[in-house]
Amino acid sequence: MKNTLPFLLVGTLIALMGRCDSVAMAAAALQTVAVATSAAGQTGYIAALIEAKGIAANHGLKIENLRMDFTEAANAVKLGRAVASAMQPSTAINLIKSGTNIRLITPQIWSGNAWVVRKESPYKTLADLKGKKIGNFARVTGAYFFSAVIAKEKKLDIEKDFQAIPAETGALIALLERGDVEAINMFEPYTTKLVLSGKYRVLLDFDSDLAQIFGAPPLKSTVGMLKETVEKRPALVQALRGAYVDGIKLIKSGKDEDFFKANAKEFFNLSTPDEIAAGIVKNRENFADLWGPSFFESQNKILQTGITLGLLPNVGNLSDLWIR
Repeated sequence: MKNTLPFLLVGTLIALMGRCDSVAMAAAALQTVAVATSAAGQTGYIAALIEAKGIAANHGLKIENLRMDFTEAANAVKLGRAVASAMQPSTAINLIKSGTNIRLITPQIWSGNAWVVRKESPYKTLADLKGKKIGNFARVTGAYFFSAVIAKEKKLDIEKDFQAIPAETGALIALLERGDVEAINMFEPYTTKLVLSGKYRVLLDFDSDLAQIFGAPPLKSTVGMLKETVEKRPALVQALRGAYVDGIKLIKSGKDEDFFKANAKEFFNLSTPDEIAAGIVKNRENFADLWGPSFFESQNKILQTGITLGLLPNVGNLSDLWIR
Protein backbone atom coordinates (compact mmCIF):
# COMPACT_ATOMS: atom_id res chain seq x y z
CA MET A 1 0.00 0.00 0.00
CA LYS A 2 2.89 2.29 0.86
CA ASN A 3 4.43 1.60 -2.52
CA THR A 4 1.27 2.15 -4.59
CA LEU A 5 0.00 5.34 -2.88
CA PRO A 6 2.59 7.70 -4.44
CA PHE A 7 1.81 6.27 -7.87
CA LEU A 8 -1.91 6.78 -7.31
CA LEU A 9 -1.33 10.38 -6.24
CA VAL A 10 0.89 11.07 -9.23
CA GLY A 11 -1.67 9.50 -11.56
CA THR A 12 -4.46 11.57 -10.09
CA LEU A 13 -2.37 14.73 -10.39
CA ILE A 14 -1.58 14.01 -14.03
CA ALA A 15 -5.26 13.42 -14.77
CA LEU A 16 -6.24 16.68 -13.09
CA MET A 17 -3.53 18.55 -14.98
CA GLY A 18 -4.79 17.04 -18.21
CA ARG A 19 -8.34 18.12 -17.41
CA CYS A 20 -7.19 21.67 -16.63
CA ASP A 21 -5.25 21.74 -19.90
CA SER A 22 -8.40 20.65 -21.75
CA VAL A 23 -10.43 23.39 -20.13
CA ALA A 24 -7.74 25.95 -20.94
CA MET A 25 -7.57 24.76 -24.53
CA ALA A 26 -11.36 24.95 -24.87
CA ALA A 27 -11.34 28.49 -23.52
CA ALA A 28 -8.49 29.44 -25.84
CA ALA A 29 -10.41 28.03 -28.79
CA LEU A 30 -13.20 30.57 -28.29
CA GLN A 31 -12.99 33.55 -30.62
CA THR A 32 -13.15 36.84 -28.71
CA VAL A 33 -15.42 39.37 -30.37
CA ALA A 34 -15.61 42.98 -29.21
CA VAL A 35 -19.22 44.17 -29.42
CA ALA A 36 -20.06 47.82 -28.69
CA THR A 37 -23.34 48.22 -26.80
CA SER A 38 -25.11 50.89 -24.78
CA ALA A 39 -24.00 51.21 -21.17
CA ALA A 40 -27.59 50.79 -20.02
CA GLY A 41 -30.55 49.20 -21.75
CA GLN A 42 -31.33 46.23 -23.91
CA THR A 43 -28.33 46.14 -26.25
CA GLY A 44 -25.95 45.81 -23.31
CA TYR A 45 -28.32 43.40 -21.61
CA ILE A 46 -28.47 40.82 -24.41
CA ALA A 47 -24.71 40.93 -24.97
CA ALA A 48 -24.19 40.23 -21.26
CA LEU A 49 -26.89 37.54 -21.28
CA ILE A 50 -25.50 35.49 -24.18
CA GLU A 51 -22.05 35.56 -22.60
CA ALA A 52 -23.18 34.74 -19.03
CA LYS A 53 -25.51 31.93 -20.12
CA GLY A 54 -22.86 30.23 -22.27
CA ILE A 55 -24.78 30.95 -25.47
CA ALA A 56 -21.84 32.74 -27.07
CA ALA A 57 -19.54 29.84 -26.16
CA ASN A 58 -21.96 27.43 -27.81
CA HIS A 59 -21.25 29.31 -31.02
CA GLY A 60 -17.48 29.37 -30.47
CA LEU A 61 -17.43 32.97 -29.25
CA LYS A 62 -16.46 35.00 -26.22
CA ILE A 63 -18.26 38.35 -26.18
CA GLU A 64 -16.26 41.35 -25.00
CA ASN A 65 -19.11 43.69 -24.09
CA LEU A 66 -17.90 47.26 -24.66
CA ARG A 67 -20.54 49.31 -22.88
CA MET A 68 -20.66 52.98 -23.81
CA ASP A 69 -22.96 55.79 -24.88
CA PHE A 70 -25.34 54.59 -27.62
CA THR A 71 -24.03 57.13 -30.14
CA GLU A 72 -20.45 56.22 -29.29
CA ALA A 73 -21.30 52.52 -29.63
CA ALA A 74 -22.73 53.05 -33.11
CA ASN A 75 -19.44 54.64 -34.21
CA ALA A 76 -17.19 52.04 -32.58
CA VAL A 77 -17.01 49.89 -35.73
CA LYS A 78 -16.13 52.91 -37.84
CA LEU A 79 -13.33 53.79 -35.40
CA GLY A 80 -12.02 50.22 -35.24
CA ARG A 81 -12.82 49.84 -31.54
CA ALA A 82 -15.23 46.93 -32.07
CA VAL A 83 -15.95 44.22 -34.62
CA ALA A 84 -19.70 44.71 -34.24
CA SER A 85 -21.85 47.53 -32.88
CA ALA A 86 -25.40 48.05 -31.70
CA MET A 87 -26.93 50.69 -33.95
CA GLN A 88 -30.12 51.95 -35.49
CA PRO A 89 -30.71 51.23 -39.18
CA SER A 90 -30.95 55.00 -39.70
CA THR A 91 -27.48 55.36 -38.14
CA ALA A 92 -26.16 52.73 -40.55
CA ILE A 93 -27.47 54.80 -43.47
CA ASN A 94 -25.74 57.92 -42.17
CA LEU A 95 -22.50 55.97 -41.73
CA ILE A 96 -22.75 54.69 -45.30
CA LYS A 97 -23.25 58.24 -46.56
CA SER A 98 -20.13 59.34 -44.67
CA GLY A 99 -18.07 56.58 -46.31
CA THR A 100 -18.26 53.75 -43.75
CA ASN A 101 -19.93 50.83 -45.51
CA ILE A 102 -22.10 49.08 -42.91
CA ARG A 103 -24.10 45.88 -43.10
CA LEU A 104 -26.74 44.75 -40.60
CA ILE A 105 -26.63 41.10 -39.56
CA THR A 106 -29.29 40.45 -36.91
CA PRO A 107 -32.09 42.23 -35.03
CA GLN A 108 -32.04 43.29 -31.40
CA ILE A 109 -34.94 45.47 -30.26
CA TRP A 110 -38.01 47.29 -31.51
CA SER A 111 -38.28 51.04 -30.95
CA GLY A 112 -40.03 50.71 -27.59
CA ASN A 113 -41.18 54.32 -27.96
CA ALA A 114 -44.58 55.82 -27.17
CA TRP A 115 -46.31 59.15 -26.82
CA VAL A 116 -47.10 59.46 -23.11
CA VAL A 117 -49.67 61.86 -21.65
CA ARG A 118 -51.06 62.56 -18.20
CA LYS A 119 -53.70 60.04 -17.21
CA GLU A 120 -56.49 62.60 -16.88
CA SER A 121 -55.69 64.43 -20.15
CA PRO A 122 -58.48 64.58 -22.77
CA TYR A 123 -56.33 63.45 -25.72
CA LYS A 124 -57.27 60.26 -27.55
CA THR A 125 -55.21 60.49 -30.74
CA LEU A 126 -52.00 62.13 -31.92
CA ALA A 127 -54.09 64.55 -33.98
CA ASP A 128 -55.66 65.82 -30.75
CA LEU A 129 -52.25 67.23 -29.82
CA LYS A 130 -52.06 69.42 -32.92
CA GLY A 131 -50.93 72.90 -31.93
CA LYS A 132 -50.02 71.75 -28.42
CA LYS A 133 -46.64 71.74 -26.69
CA ILE A 134 -44.97 68.33 -26.83
CA GLY A 135 -41.60 67.10 -25.65
CA ASN A 136 -39.48 65.29 -28.21
CA PHE A 137 -35.92 64.13 -28.62
CA ALA A 138 -33.40 65.95 -30.82
CA ARG A 139 -33.85 65.78 -34.58
CA VAL A 140 -30.76 63.59 -35.02
CA THR A 141 -32.12 60.76 -32.86
CA GLY A 142 -33.92 57.59 -33.89
CA ALA A 143 -36.74 58.39 -31.45
CA TYR A 144 -37.39 61.65 -33.30
CA PHE A 145 -37.15 59.83 -36.64
CA PHE A 146 -39.88 57.36 -35.64
CA SER A 147 -42.11 60.16 -34.34
CA ALA A 148 -41.78 61.98 -37.66
CA VAL A 149 -42.64 58.85 -39.65
CA ILE A 150 -45.75 58.20 -37.55
CA ALA A 151 -46.86 61.82 -37.91
CA LYS A 152 -46.46 61.69 -41.69
CA GLU A 153 -48.54 58.52 -41.93
CA LYS A 154 -51.28 60.33 -39.99
CA LYS A 155 -51.15 63.32 -42.36
CA LEU A 156 -49.36 65.44 -39.77
CA ASP A 157 -46.02 67.25 -39.75
CA ILE A 158 -43.99 66.68 -36.60
CA GLU A 159 -42.17 69.98 -37.12
CA LYS A 160 -45.05 72.23 -38.18
CA ASP A 161 -48.17 70.89 -36.49
CA PHE A 162 -46.85 70.81 -32.91
CA GLN A 163 -44.95 73.11 -30.58
CA ALA A 164 -42.04 70.77 -30.01
CA ILE A 165 -39.61 71.26 -27.13
CA PRO A 166 -36.42 69.21 -27.66
CA ALA A 167 -34.83 67.65 -24.60
CA GLU A 168 -33.12 64.54 -23.26
CA THR A 169 -34.79 61.71 -21.33
CA GLY A 170 -34.76 63.15 -17.81
CA ALA A 171 -35.71 66.63 -18.95
CA LEU A 172 -38.61 65.30 -21.03
CA ILE A 173 -40.05 63.49 -18.01
CA ALA A 174 -39.66 66.63 -15.92
CA LEU A 175 -41.48 68.69 -18.58
CA LEU A 176 -44.44 66.32 -18.44
CA GLU A 177 -44.44 66.18 -14.64
CA ARG A 178 -44.52 69.98 -14.39
CA GLY A 179 -47.26 70.28 -17.00
CA ASP A 180 -45.01 72.29 -19.35
CA VAL A 181 -45.94 69.95 -22.21
CA GLU A 182 -49.01 67.85 -22.99
CA ALA A 183 -47.13 64.75 -24.15
CA ILE A 184 -43.62 63.36 -24.43
CA ASN A 185 -41.92 60.88 -26.70
CA MET A 186 -40.55 58.24 -24.32
CA PHE A 187 -39.03 54.75 -24.46
CA GLU A 188 -38.68 51.72 -22.20
CA PRO A 189 -38.16 51.23 -19.33
CA TYR A 190 -39.18 54.81 -18.56
CA THR A 191 -42.62 54.45 -20.15
CA THR A 192 -43.43 51.48 -17.92
CA LYS A 193 -42.23 53.37 -14.83
CA LEU A 194 -44.40 56.37 -15.71
CA VAL A 195 -47.49 54.21 -16.27
CA LEU A 196 -46.88 52.28 -13.04
CA SER A 197 -46.94 55.56 -11.11
CA GLY A 198 -50.65 55.81 -11.93
CA LYS A 199 -50.26 59.38 -13.19
CA TYR A 200 -49.65 58.74 -16.88
CA ARG A 201 -50.85 56.62 -19.80
CA VAL A 202 -49.71 55.69 -23.28
CA LEU A 203 -51.48 57.68 -25.98
CA LEU A 204 -49.83 55.95 -28.92
CA ASP A 205 -47.44 53.01 -29.03
CA PHE A 206 -44.94 53.45 -31.89
CA ASP A 207 -44.34 49.75 -32.44
CA SER A 208 -47.95 48.60 -32.70
CA ASP A 209 -48.91 51.64 -34.78
CA LEU A 210 -46.08 51.29 -37.30
CA ALA A 211 -46.58 47.52 -37.45
CA GLN A 212 -50.12 48.13 -38.68
CA ILE A 213 -48.86 50.56 -41.32
CA PHE A 214 -45.68 48.86 -42.54
CA GLY A 215 -46.15 45.22 -41.56
CA ALA A 216 -43.57 45.14 -38.77
CA PRO A 217 -42.48 47.37 -35.88
CA PRO A 218 -39.43 49.57 -36.50
CA LEU A 219 -36.02 48.37 -35.36
CA LYS A 220 -34.44 50.66 -32.81
CA SER A 221 -31.36 48.51 -32.66
CA THR A 222 -29.61 45.91 -34.76
CA VAL A 223 -26.03 44.63 -34.98
CA GLY A 224 -23.87 46.34 -37.58
CA MET A 225 -20.52 45.29 -39.02
CA LEU A 226 -18.26 46.65 -41.74
CA LYS A 227 -19.04 45.29 -45.21
CA GLU A 228 -15.40 44.22 -45.46
CA THR A 229 -15.68 42.17 -42.26
CA VAL A 230 -18.93 40.55 -43.40
CA GLU A 231 -17.34 39.51 -46.69
CA LYS A 232 -14.05 38.26 -45.23
CA ARG A 233 -15.44 36.53 -42.12
CA PRO A 234 -18.78 34.91 -43.01
CA ALA A 235 -18.34 32.23 -40.32
CA LEU A 236 -18.07 34.95 -37.67
CA VAL A 237 -21.23 36.63 -38.99
CA GLN A 238 -23.15 33.35 -38.74
CA ALA A 239 -21.80 32.58 -35.26
CA LEU A 240 -22.65 36.03 -33.90
CA ARG A 241 -26.10 35.97 -35.47
CA GLY A 242 -26.69 32.48 -34.06
CA ALA A 243 -25.76 33.65 -30.56
CA TYR A 244 -28.13 36.62 -30.77
CA VAL A 245 -30.97 34.52 -32.18
CA ASP A 246 -30.58 32.02 -29.33
CA GLY A 247 -30.41 34.84 -26.79
CA ILE A 248 -33.61 36.40 -28.10
CA LYS A 249 -35.33 33.00 -28.03
CA LEU A 250 -34.31 32.67 -24.37
CA ILE A 251 -35.78 36.10 -23.61
CA LYS A 252 -38.98 35.46 -25.56
CA SER A 253 -39.51 32.20 -23.65
CA GLY A 254 -39.06 33.97 -20.31
CA LYS A 255 -36.07 31.81 -19.39
CA ASP A 256 -33.91 34.86 -18.70
CA GLU A 257 -35.99 35.87 -15.68
CA ASP A 258 -33.28 35.06 -13.12
CA PHE A 259 -30.68 37.04 -15.08
CA PHE A 260 -33.08 39.97 -15.55
CA LYS A 261 -33.89 40.19 -11.84
CA ALA A 262 -30.20 40.06 -10.93
CA ASN A 263 -29.33 42.81 -13.40
CA ALA A 264 -32.52 44.93 -13.47
CA LYS A 265 -30.94 47.80 -11.56
CA GLU A 266 -27.71 47.86 -13.56
CA PHE A 267 -29.19 47.72 -17.06
CA PHE A 268 -32.67 49.20 -16.60
CA ASN A 269 -32.63 51.16 -13.33
CA LEU A 270 -35.57 49.09 -12.10
CA SER A 271 -35.63 48.34 -8.38
CA THR A 272 -39.12 47.75 -6.94
CA PRO A 273 -40.81 44.35 -7.39
CA ASP A 274 -43.59 45.97 -9.49
CA GLU A 275 -41.08 47.71 -11.75
CA ILE A 276 -39.05 44.54 -12.25
CA ALA A 277 -42.12 42.40 -12.95
CA ALA A 278 -43.41 44.90 -15.53
CA GLY A 279 -39.91 45.30 -16.95
CA ILE A 280 -39.60 41.58 -17.62
CA VAL A 281 -42.84 41.62 -19.61
CA LYS A 282 -41.89 44.69 -21.66
CA ASN A 283 -38.37 43.39 -22.25
CA ARG A 284 -39.82 40.18 -23.67
CA GLU A 285 -42.11 42.18 -25.97
CA ASN A 286 -39.43 44.60 -27.14
CA PHE A 287 -36.84 42.15 -28.36
CA ALA A 288 -37.11 41.72 -32.12
CA ASP A 289 -37.32 38.21 -33.55
CA LEU A 290 -38.05 38.87 -37.23
CA TRP A 291 -35.57 38.66 -40.11
CA GLY A 292 -35.75 37.92 -43.82
CA PRO A 293 -36.99 39.49 -47.10
CA SER A 294 -40.49 40.56 -46.02
CA PHE A 295 -39.09 42.07 -42.83
CA PHE A 296 -36.37 43.93 -44.74
CA GLU A 297 -39.05 45.31 -47.05
CA SER A 298 -41.03 46.74 -44.12
CA GLN A 299 -37.93 48.35 -42.60
CA ASN A 300 -36.91 49.79 -45.96
CA LYS A 301 -40.34 51.42 -46.29
CA ILE A 302 -39.88 53.05 -42.89
CA LEU A 303 -36.39 54.23 -43.83
CA GLN A 304 -37.59 55.49 -47.22
CA THR A 305 -40.20 57.60 -45.46
CA GLY A 306 -37.38 59.16 -43.46
CA ILE A 307 -35.50 59.87 -46.68
CA THR A 308 -38.62 61.51 -48.13
CA LEU A 309 -38.88 63.69 -45.01
CA GLY A 310 -35.27 64.78 -45.40
CA LEU A 311 -34.22 63.09 -42.16
CA LEU A 312 -31.95 60.58 -43.89
CA PRO A 313 -29.66 60.77 -46.93
CA ASN A 314 -30.40 58.76 -50.06
CA VAL A 315 -27.76 56.03 -50.28
CA GLY A 316 -29.25 53.99 -53.10
CA ASN A 317 -30.59 50.44 -52.81
CA LEU A 318 -31.60 49.89 -49.17
CA SER A 319 -31.79 46.14 -49.68
CA ASP A 320 -27.97 46.07 -49.73
CA LEU A 321 -28.04 47.06 -46.06
CA TRP A 322 -29.32 43.70 -44.81
CA ILE A 323 -27.38 40.42 -44.63
CA ARG A 324 -29.71 37.46 -45.08
